[in-house]
Amino acid sequence: MTQMRYPSSAINALPVMDRPVRFSVACNFDPALIDAVASHPVYEVFGKRTSDFFGGGRPSFYLPSAGKGQVESYVKRAHREGIEFNYLLNSSSMNNVEFTTKGQRELRKLLDWLTEAEVDTITVGNLFFLRLIKQRYPHFGVRVSSHRETDNPRKARFWEDNGADCIVISETTVHREFEVLRAMREAVKVDLSLIVNNWCRQDCAIASNHAVLLSNASRNDKQHFPLDYCSVYCNAYRLEEPVNYLRANWIRPEDLPRYRQLGYTNFKIVERNTPTELLALRVRAYAKQRYDGNLLDLVQNYAYPSSVMKDRDREAFSVKRMAKYFFKPSEVNLLRFTQVVEFGKTLSMLYPREGDNPVYVDNRALDGFLDRFDKLGCEAVDCESCRYCHAWAEKSVYFDPVWRKKMTAVFDSLLHDLHEGSVWEPYLKTARRLLRGLGLKAKASDRPLGQGGQAVPFLSQREVAGKSAAPGQAPCARPKPAHFVSVGNLGPSPSEACGGCRKEGAALPAPYIQPTGTA
Repeated sequence: MTQMRYPSSAINALPVMDRPVRFSVACNFDPALIDAVASHPVYEVFGKRTSDFFGGGRPSFYLPSAGKGQVESYVKRAHREGIEFNYLLNSSSMNNVEFTTKGQRELRKLLDWLTEAEVDTITVGNLFFLRLIKQRYPHFGVRVSSHRETDNPRKARFWEDNGADCIVISETTVHREFEVLRAMREAVKVDLSLIVNNWCRQDCAIASNHAVLLSNASRNDKQHFPLDYCSVYCNAYRLEEPVNYLRANWIRPEDLPRYRQLGYTNFKIVERNTPTELLALRVRAYAKQRYDGNLLDLVQNYAYPSSVMKDRDREAFSVKRMAKYFFKPSEVNLLRFTQVVEFGKTLSMLYPREGDNPVYVDNRALDGFLDRFDKLGCEAVDCESCRYCHAWAEKSVYFDPVWRKKMTAVFDSLLHDLHEGSVWEPYLKTARRLLRGLGLKAKASDRPLGQGGQAVPFLSQREVAGKSAAPGQAPCARPKPAHFVSVGNLGPSPSEACGGCRKEGAALPAPYIQPTGTA
């Protein structure tokens, strides 16, 4: 095996402040990805089969097709460049099958195969798997998934005391709680990893529900209809309250030095469904620590421009893929499923994005945004009383107003039918409705934007100190300037978007140099 440039097995032996900055990058199983990121401080790629017996943290319909053969060949390809492979065994729910004879037999088969494939590390989603692997398969490094929501020193110590080699910090809570991050870093010696480009809402109340939902949609045993309700809801929520584009736990490339000063050097770049050109752009932007475009180019986990997609990427948006995962006529009324399709097209979630991104978050306008968090976190603050992020959203978040109005109507209609239950009504009832000329779609309310709708139905009742806190007008109700163009399609290609990025093959800057003495 080629010598690993940033071996995870050696990191924990180094003093925290001597550790090099390095990136863990999502694996889309495109052979070109390794070549695209190899000259940057990437120490590993992480991924898994599209589905397996235990599942993982993303639904199968969302992921690139990858079986055993693809995983095995990709591990070898990564190793040739000195890059490790991390296999995800991070399901949050397995229906307790892990505690059965069958489950244990399947786990042994999986871990034996990963050993033969020379996988380096495994990410787990529960304590049982951590202890089991450490005892039976001690050659694997084991890290704890972000879905376990490690967000204080006590939780970090718990995982270190149980043998974890690395802990991925909660992706929804503490990225802007600098005192907590400092305390966590001082509490443990093991590697701590921060996801830099997740855009889930800060302190998301349904994050644990979402993790379970995603896990069940990635198992190859008895998958049901994979409706990602949490994602549908959260995207509707963002349109009603655009502050949620900022009130999220992403870390801008420009702000990596703040976290480096706290002792954080392991940064994770997602998502596994991202086309290679765009994923490489994200790596370059974080390596350069600057990006001059739409922040959503770096953090959005859908609406990928069609111009960056290869044939292998388009397969994930094909009718064949749709039929494989969504054609379940006994579980959902497929005549009603047309609303989900319309949602996917309008949002560019189940389809590639044509044209420009209708939402633009000006990354340059966010310079200085984190300064306030150096002095004050959010855990003991009511957002509606503070409104710091609201003010920044007003000067950095832009929409295509026509798209926003149309998308809000689509969300209202879809969420109404999900909550009312007609998506699962008997086919005979649907046929009668059609014969009476009543149609299938719920009537979308023609309401002013920012009044809640199906996403936040009680927004008008929101109060602060006994006074109404409901928006007086639609937030961020202004179109994006013509020169604000996102990557791909009508805008620059990903290779052009990160101007001044370090050229391929150039020497690594000082913060990324491998420490002396590592193997």
